[in-house]
Amino acid sequence: MCIKVLLADDTAVMRKAIRSVLGHEPEIEVVAEAENFAESLSMTRKFKPHVVILDLHMPDSSNLTPMNVSEGLRAYAAAVLAISVWNDEDTRALAQSYGAKTLLDKMHLGQELIPAVMKLGSDSGSSLSVTRAQARPGAQASHD
Repeated sequence: MCIKVLLADDTAVMRKAIRSVLGHEPEIEVVAEAENFAESLSMTRKFKPHVVILDLHMPDSSNLTPMNVSEGLRAYAAAVLAISVWNDEDTRALAQSYGAKTLLDKMHLGQELIPAVMKLGSDSGSSLSVTRAQARPGAQASHD
């Protein structure tokens, strides 16, 4: 089975890096990219990915709420893998509000991304799993 993935990050460099990491796994196919929440919903509707890798801190002029995004992604049965440079309680809560099943630290994607996508692509677990976020000392609490 090929796991279809949508990349949603407002930074082209980050999307390229993620695409590069995922490109080493033959069972994963990046089917689309989005640079904001509205595009994430549109691309999910169009490509029906199994997993959406969602940057939690994208600017979006469409004023979508986390609930709007979560409901839209859930409508197409996409599992959400949240990514962020922030690793605090607020970010974990935000990830859950977007319907994320996993939250990964952007600084550790090289090691953790493929296993997380593989798990989400074949699993329907409902609780949020956080990797490295809780163990990293000095996690920042401000989201400027």
